[in-house]
Amino acid sequence: MKKEVILVPKEKCPLDVLAEMGDAVSNAWIFLHENAFEKLWKSADSHRRDNTMNGPEEATLKWKKTEKYPETNLICEVPKCTWAKIQMIKAVDIAYDICPNDPADIYFLKME
Repeated sequence: MKKEVILVPKEKCPLDVLAEMGDAVSNAWIFLHENAFEKLWKSADSHRRDNTMNGPEEATLKWKKTEKYPETNLICEVPKCTWAKIQMIKAVDIAYDICPNDPADIYFLKME
């Protein structure tokens, strides 16, 4: 199992980095650093926070389709202690779908 911290350049979006990683993210746990979560939160076309019955607070973020990017939907934990796990990403350019139970790799995305 590979565990890797990926530093996302300030001028890039964490979702672009995931798209560039291709199939490597398809069977992985992906965690966002609170600074990567904040960048996504600010860039989303719409977002909301939801309380869950027995788990951590979750965030749903959505981006509309543009000429450059596909429609994208993301659900992840809201960071409480620096890192938050991505639960789901729906985007045609990102190989990740739903968080697996038994991942092959673990990636941590943090803004530079």
